[in-house]
Amino acid sequence: MRVLVTRPEPGSSETAARLAARGFEAVVLPLTETVPLAEAADAGPVDAVAVTSANAVRHAPRPLLDMLARAPVFAVGTRTGIAAREAGLNVVDEAAGDAEGLARAIAAAFPAPRAITVLCGRVRRDVLEGRLRDGGYRVRLIETYNTLPLDPDDAAIAAAFGEAGVSAVLVHSANGALQIGKLMSRPVLGTRLDHATFYCLSQRIADALPTIASERKKIAAQPAEEPLLALLDRHR
Repeated sequence: MRVLVTRPEPGSSETAARLAARGFEAVVLPLTETVPLAEAADAGPVDAVAVTSANAVRHAPRPLLDMLARAPVFAVGTRTGIAAREAGLNVVDEAAGDAEGLARAIAAAFPAPRAITVLCGRVRRDVLEGRLRDGGYRVRLIETYNTLPLDPDDAAIAAAFGEAGVSAVLVHSANGALQIGKLMSRPVLGTRLDHATFYCLSQRIADALPTIASERKKIAAQPAEEPLLALLDRHR
């Protein structure tokens, strides 16, 4: 079973390896990329750190990470927690699953008012910061990276797919869903996605897929890659 992976690197290659371990053939065609943002390495007063993605850690300046090394860190999920630990951060919770869960975990451990530093990307929803501020926390956002669209040329698309289509497409983000919509309008794609099912991390992400019938969309039980791949396993 061939599966299209369009998330930015290094995530695409990591996902492709997990797919291969499960017996799938990955077609890797990143449609977005993450780039670091210059940020002054001044952590300021901090009682705890929230990390919204592995990319937020990967692109953080080393001096900033060193300043945050002793603060308790709440990661949105397991893979983000792994990236944070590898960067030398003190992860105390990685079971949140999403921004709502992250806000609840922080509130349970650190009653307001406290100073929370959030490592995040420029392209994001404001759920976490909104929940924390509404709860009386002092929130400092540090945007460590931006997500930019990629526009592969016809040769790159043809090389990634070969002559065959795919049976499944993994959709990791709403931004990625929009880029997939643009890809589907490219004549070079032909019929390669005509019979694909779209496996989405959440309903919100599925809703961002343009012109795809609901019966061709599957939603993971939780917004994380392991439940997404488990869903794919069940429908192979």
